[in-house]
Amino acid sequence: YRRETTAQSMSPANAATAAELARPYLKENAQVLDPFCGTGTLLIERMNVLHADPVYAVDKFAEAVEKAKINTERAGKIVHYINRDFFDFTHDYLFDEIFTEVPHTDAEAGPAFARRFFEKAATLLKEEARVTVVTDDPGSYASAAGGTAGFRKLAEIELNERLKNFVMIFEFSR
Repeated sequence: YRRETTAQSMSPANAATAAELARPYLKENAQVLDPFCGTGTLLIERMNVLHADPVYAVDKFAEAVEKAKINTERAGKIVHYINRDFFDFTHDYLFDEIFTEVPHTDAEAGPAFARRFFEKAATLLKEEARVTVVTDDPGSYASAAGGTAGFRKLAEIELNERLKNFVMIFEFSR
């Protein structure tokens, strides 16, 4: 299904592995948001693991969103794509789940970005929602979640030793 990529695109193998690792924490028929969707690979693999509906995806890079639409159509999935910065995104209803690979940041910017991510996520999530994050900076996300009201880390699983990527799962309660 994946014909369109950008330099930052996650490999389908890593995306499928991340979704499978997160499977025990996912909700069937969840309303899902991917706030940094890129070309849609991780979100498509999440939908392959367990049914979700409706599914929304946001990215501020228009080229990635257009490529994600093509990949998603080829995969036979339905996703509502929005070309917007996550931090400016609003929605009429709350989500059961956020499922995303967060952008790579340097050591200085990482903790601040992670804090902003959880603060914004809290405005978009239902009670007992789950947040799955693929990141190469697990320390910043664990610390930011612990410092943001309502978030609790459920799991931290190494995804790819060479890339130093982790799948982290958090629960949100108001």
